Amino acid sequence: MMKPLANAAKAMCMIVILVGLCRAGNASPAPDSGASASPSRPRIIQSDANSQPLQIAVYNAVGNTQISPANLRPASAEEMGGMEQTLQKYQDGFENLSMTQVLQVWPTLDKRRKAKLGEVFQAFRTNSWTRKLDLQCAAPTVVDQSASLDCRETLAYGPAKAAPRHAGPVRVAILLKQQADGWVLENMKRLN
Repeated sequence: MMKPLANAAKAMCMIVILVGLCRAGNASPAPDSGASASPSRPRIIQSDANSQPLQIAVYNAVGNTQISPANLRPASAEEMGGMEQTLQKYQDGFENLSMTQVLQVWPTLDKRRKAKLGEVFQAFRTNSWTRKLDLQCAAPTVVDQSASLDCRETLAYGPAKAAPRHAGPVRVAILLKQQADGWVLENMKRLN
C-alpha cells in the first residue's frame, strides 16, 4: 500500500518540478497561416491578444538584449505558421515523453532542465499516466530573427480511467529563434 502512495507522491513532485521548470531560466483562432493545426487541438497562437507593451516585457524577460517599440514588428502569417508548427512539435514531444522530439525543437535545452524534464517523463512512464500539454499564446512579435510569445501553459494528467488533474495555467514567456529550416525554442521562462 505504501509503494503506490510513494509513487503518486513522487509523481506529484515531478509535476510541480515541471510547472516550475520554466521559472529557472534567465481565444479567437489565428488567421490561416499555412500551418495546419492538429484536428484534435485548437490553434496555439491566438490573434486577438497582441499588445506591443506586453510583448516588449515578454521579450525582455527571456531575451538577452533590451528592446524598444522601434525594434518590434508583428509576425507575418508565414512566420506564425512556422512558430505554430514548432510549438505543436514541442507539445507532441512532451506528450510522447520523447526527449529526442523535444530536443529537435529546443536544441539549446540546458543540462539541468533536460534532467528535470527527464525526471518528469520517467514519473509519467512509471505511473502510466496520460498527459496533455496545452499552450495558448498571444500573437508574437519579432525582432530580427527572434520572436517572443506570452503564453498560458496547462497540463492535464492522471490515470487513464480517472478525471484528469490540472497543473496551471501558468504564464510563460517563450522566445523562438528563426533558423534556415524553421523556428526553434530558444528559451522559456515562467512569468509572475
